[in-house]
Amino acid sequence: MNAPLLVDAPVYKDFVLEDLKRWRDEGLRTALLTLVAVEGRSPRPLGSQMAVAEDGRAVGAITGGCAERALALDAMAAMARGENHTELYGEGSRFKDIVLPCGSGLHVHFDVNLPDETLDALLAARRDRRVAELRYDFDKPYVRTYVPQCRLAVVGQGPITVALAQMAALTEIAVDIFTPDRAVLRVMQATLMTGPEDFDAGVLDNWTALAMTFHDHTYEAEVLRRALNSGVFFIGALGSRPVHERRLEALAAMGATGEQLARIHGPIGLDIGARTPPEIAVAVLAQIVSAWRRTVTG
Repeated sequence: MNAPLLVDAPVYKDFVLEDLKRWRDEGLRTALLTLVAVEGRSPRPLGSQMAVAEDGRAVGAITGGCAERALALDAMAAMARGENHTELYGEGSRFKDIVLPCGSGLHVHFDVNLPDETLDALLAARRDRRVAELRYDFDKPYVRTYVPQCRLAVVGQGPITVALAQMAALTEIAVDIFTPDRAVLRVMQATLMTGPEDFDAGVLDNWTALAMTFHDHTYEAEVLRRALNSGVFFIGALGSRPVHERRLEALAAMGATGEQLARIHGPIGLDIGARTPPEIAVAVLAQIVSAWRRTVTG
C-alpha cells in the first residue's frame, strides 16, 4: 500500500488502543507511539500516546498539536521498515524543521511490532476494569500504566442530568444514568428507576464517581447509603445547604458515620456562580475531574 504524503491532524483521544485494535482487525499495519521521556516541560504528560494506521489515520496526542502530523508520517515510515525505535523531537533533535514552542525535548517510542496477545490483554483489562501495564526494556526500562476508565454514575432527573452526561462523555468518561424521568429516557440511554432498588450498586467501584442530580430527593438516602459503603472516589449531590443538612441527618439516622458523611460534596459542583443546567453541569464535571486526577496521580 502506498502511504499518503500528508495525513490529517489526529483526532484527540486519551485511550487509543481500541482504535489500534480495530485497524489491525481491518488488516492494516499499525504503530503505537508513546511519550517515554521528557527533557524540560511538556504540554502532554509522560505516557501520552498516539495510534497510527498505515493508511494515515491517527488518534491521540503527544505534543498538544505541534508535531502530530510529523509523528504520524514518521510512524508510517517506521511501519514500512518494520522496526521499533525511539526518537527525540524538539530541543536537541536532529529534526530542525520541527519546533516545539515549549522548548522541551520529547522522547517518543515507535512500536510497530506490538504483539497481538499484549494488545488483547490490555484491552481485556480495560473491559474488566483492572489496572494493566505495558513494559518496554530500554536502557532505562519504561512502564506505561493503564488505569480503568473513569466512570460516572448519574442518578437523578431533569436537564442537568442530560447536560452532565453529555459533557462527561466528551472527556472519555463512561456514563451510567439511573432516572425516573421519562424525558431523560427519551433522549439518553439510561436505566429506569421506579425506586432505589433499581439502582445497580455494582457500578460503584474505586474508579467511579456518583453524582445525584435529583430535585425530588425521595430516592437519595438509600442510593447514597450504598455509595458510602463502597470505594467510589467521589460522591456529590444537588441541593441547597439546608437540603444537604437534612440529607446528612437522614443518612446519620441510617447509621452513616461522620467520616462517611464528610465524603459527600453538597451542594455538588465548584462554586463558579452557575445558574443554568449546562453551567451547573460544567461546575459538577470540573469537580469530578479534579477528584479523578487526584485519584490517579496520588
